[in-house]
Amino acid sequence: MARMIDIEEQHSRLRISFPYDRELVAVVRTLPDRWYDKNTRSWLVPLEHLAFVVSKLEAHHFKHSEGLRAYCADNQTQVQELPAPALPTVPEGTLTVAQLNHQARLALRERFANAVWLVGELQDFDKNRASGYRTFFFDLVERPYAGASEVARIKAVLFEDDRRRVDEVLRQSALDVRLRDGLAVRVLVKIDLYPQNGRFQVIVQDIDPRYTAGELEMNRERAFRALEAKGVADLNLALPLPVCPLRVGLITSYESDAYNDFAHQLAQSGFGFELTVHHANVQGVHTEASVLRALRFFEARAADFDVVAIVRGGGSRSDLAYFDTEAIGEAVCRHPLKVICGVGHQRDVCLLDLISTSTKTPTAAADTLIEQVERFWSTMEDRYARLARHATRRVERERQRLRVASAGLERDVTRGVERARLREARARDRVSAAVRRRLEQAERHTRRAEERLARVVERRTDDARREVERASRGLSLSAVQARLRRRLDELRDRQERLDRATRVTLRQARAQLEFAEEQRRLLDPARVLSRGFAIVRGPQGVVRNPGELAVGERFDVELAGGRLAATRAPDPDASPHDDALQHDKPSSTGIDPADDTTSEETP
Repeated sequence: MARMIDIEEQHSRLRISFPYDRELVAVVRTLPDRWYDKNTRSWLVPLEHLAFVVSKLEAHHFKHSEGLRAYCADNQTQVQELPAPALPTVPEGTLTVAQLNHQARLALRERFANAVWLVGELQDFDKNRASGYRTFFFDLVERPYAGASEVARIKAVLFEDDRRRVDEVLRQSALDVRLRDGLAVRVLVKIDLYPQNGRFQVIVQDIDPRYTAGELEMNRERAFRALEAKGVADLNLALPLPVCPLRVGLITSYESDAYNDFAHQLAQSGFGFELTVHHANVQGVHTEASVLRALRFFEARAADFDVVAIVRGGGSRSDLAYFDTEAIGEAVCRHPLKVICGVGHQRDVCLLDLISTSTKTPTAAADTLIEQVERFWSTMEDRYARLARHATRRVERERQRLRVASAGLERDVTRGVERARLREARARDRVSAAVRRRLEQAERHTRRAEERLARVVERRTDDARREVERASRGLSLSAVQARLRRRLDELRDRQERLDRATRVTLRQARAQLEFAEEQRRLLDPARVLSRGFAIVRGPQGVVRNPGELAVGERFDVELAGGRLAATRAPDPDASPHDDALQHDKPSSTGIDPADDTTSEETP
């Protein structure tokens, strides 16, 4: 990538791109309103600062793009008139912030002209690897001991070239250490001050992997000594491996290589293992909380499992240090189930290897369980064989006793059968005699019953014959005719009574109807109206009292010859200011005779 200044006229900005150069980055950071675009790995500056940017970067041999040159040609006058930002006048003997930072930086470099070795704990290191930046920015923290609160902190920078060198040193060492958060390191640093923001920092140049390995050993030893002081270090080791551990709880990263190796090994054994997996982080800062949560899960269900296995795949020695915590160690030591550890490789050791049954790899952990089940199976086969031999001898002895008992039983049965046959013959004779006696008695009873039945039938027959004779005499023709004549006389009498009652009822009804018609004729309103009376109807119905109508309210007057519409006039004794339209003296009915426009006749 060449050093280039390009223009994005549509966005009114400049784009500055160049290969990474630590000193040049410091120069670009002095440009006004600049920001870094990590997607294109270039710097952006508003177009209004064009003259300042060109003058500032002129000494660093930046090329101008075709578009930028064309823009400058089209706007040559305006570009030339763009003045560089004027710096304020600084009184003599006064430092600017940049001058102070620069002098402090020179003083630090003079005081620490050579690089120094510095020990501390890495913090905020992992996020650099995830972000993909070439330069790593992190902190170095001092703690009096592992897990204690920090007492000091300093910013640290690991540039790309130095990072490659550090990675190579770690890769070539036989200690297998990988940089991560929380790792204690001894690094060779250059003391520096970043002048743009006055940040005091160290620039990491090299690392001592042996120090880190020693710190990991010390942390593991410290945690183990703490468990020994509590008297729990050997609790889980003392638990015997179950005789047949088929119900297995597994703590690992789900669907990881460690999980697949462990599960595949158990499946290949051919035994009926019941595997229950609880996912846990086996690397990173969340390892402790995740593993403790999984251990509590199996502890709460200890009755459902025979053993718990903690496995993870291979990794650096520093990755295994995530398990070297006192909290995980105590949880494993106090766990009610036997814990099998399959973490790391043969050359690596973590705290779990010291306090639980260690098998080093997930496959070896599975083999331990398979071997235990195989021993149980072999023991059961031996016991089955001994049991079979004992059972064979016992069956042979019982068969011999059975033969002897069978012979004796045969003799006893033969004698018993003979005695039973004799008893049967005697019983048959007794039964035959009893049957003959019962038959003779039954024959006598039958003859007596037949005689009684014949007499009863004869008597019933005579009674029935007499009844038939009496009934035949009652069914003669003269008797039937006499009965019919009586029935006809009764019907004629009832018909006459019914006719008389009907005529009386009709006469009474006709009289009542005539009386009602006379009453209707006498009470007809038309007859009343013909005599000079009238019916007054207001909005609410028939008016019986003048007070029911308000002054000025309209009403109808029904006469014999038709109907009139009228309005109630005011009382003659009322005030002269009343607006009645009556000129003559009103009648008692309140009808205005002059108001002929509102009257209508009905035929």
